[in-house]
Order: sequence, then C-alpha cells, then structure tokens
Amino acid sequence: MSSLNSIAARERIRDLRKAAQSARIAAGATPVTRVTLRYASAADAASLRHLADLDSAEAPAGAALVAEVDGRLRAALPLDGGPAIADPFHRGAELIDLLRVRASQLSPKLRRV
Repeated sequence: MSSLNSIAARERIRDLRKAAQSARIAAGATPVTRVTLRYASAADAASLRHLADLDSAEAPAGAALVAEVDGRLRAALPLDGGPAIADPFHRGAELIDLLRVRASQLSPKLRRV
C-alpha cells in the first residue's frame, strides 16, 4: 500500500509542477515564490490561531506541519489526523496536498519515535 501512495504522490507532484509551468507560461513571467514545509513550533501559535480564524476552524492543538509561502503561514496539517486548515484567500488546496505528501514521508519516522 505504501508504494501505491508513493506512486500517487509522485504523480500529484508531477501534475502540480506541470500546472505551475503552464501558469508561468500563461502569465509571461516567473513569479518569485518560496514555499517552506516544516513542523509548527511554539512561536507559530498566534499565526496558527489567525489562520484557523480565517478558515473558520480550530487551530491544531498538537504537532502539525505548516506551509509558508514567502514567509507567511498559509496552511497547516495536524499530525494527529485532525482536519487541515488553510488561508481561504490563497491557493490552499495545493499546499494541503504538499503537506499530506510530506506527512506520508515522515509517518514511518514518526512511528519510531
């Protein structure tokens, strides 16, 4: 089952890259955007609450992965299986997909801890 997830993740990443390339060509310019996926820290508490308020959801209470776009928190995925949250004013679905892929890569490591 793990290899099936891996194949699906690679295909999704390929599709996202293709869509991004098409968007750059259509726009005629390459936007400068940095996406960072990382574990949430205590310093993110206020940003997570703000993000949850924007999404009309609860902020993650435990461990979570977050996605930052150009240094701004745009999405979060609780590692306890809770629902993901994202800024509704930005393209959060793609970020949540990336967070889920990253969480699946980390899950064997998380189980060993």
